[in-house]
Amino acid sequence: MPRRTRPHVKRRPGASRIGAAFALVAGVLAAGCTTAPEDDADGAYTGPLTYRCEEDMQMTVQRKGSLVSVHSPRGIDLDLPAAPPGQSARFGESLYAVVLEGKDALWMVNGKPPISCSL
Repeated sequence: MPRRTRPHVKRRPGASRIGAAFALVAGVLAAGCTTAPEDDADGAYTGPLTYRCEEDMQMTVQRKGSLVSVHSPRGIDLDLPAAPPGQSARFGESLYAVVLEGKDALWMVNGKPPISCSL
């Protein structure tokens, strides 16, 4: 019986980077515990935190209960819920996610490379 071969699939340039970004977002949202940004004595954020990001961008994050309000490095304003609910380092929905780990933050948008930021 002759062996079937798959036809050659032509990939778009950067397709592997996009796939890697999707895997990163999924992995980050499913990852274990991380630490939150600096807290005050009551365990609450001490104000809006402004992170310095790659390529001279910046991101501002402020806690609003179980949400964080984000002004993204690309200029988008949105509120993101904890993902999964009940934790304090990973936030996201739909196309957007942010991970806050100590003084570092990672901003992710599906289909785009993640942006690293720090305080």
